[in-house]
Amino acid sequence: MAKYETTLRIKSRERTPDLLTILENLYYRKPENAKLAQKFIYMIVERKRIPSKEWEQLQKELGATHQEYYTTVSKLRDAGFITKVDSEWILSEQFTNRCTEMSDIWGSFIKRWKA
Repeated sequence: MAKYETTLRIKSRERTPDLLTILENLYYRKPENAKLAQKFIYMIVERKRIPSKEWEQLQKELGATHQEYYTTVSKLRDAGFITKVDSEWILSEQFTNRCTEMSDIWGSFIKRWKA
């Protein structure tokens, strides 16, 4: 079993126009956390990496409670959007890699079915 995992809601007929929509599907039980997650991601984009020990300052910058901060960061990590390297949060390609693998597997089944 994977060390980190979470659930992402997928609607087959929903258009995914932006990052916030993806995050709302990750935080489907508490959609207001999607905006915190988006803000945190953009903070990483701006700064390139964020020391995890600065969690109290980050929590204040996000305007989040401790629980909201912890939940937001945990779900982003669990889904593979971010990872911790040398005690710093950075963006990760894990989410992209899992989605690509699943898409490739399903695509091969569709090709066989059409043949």
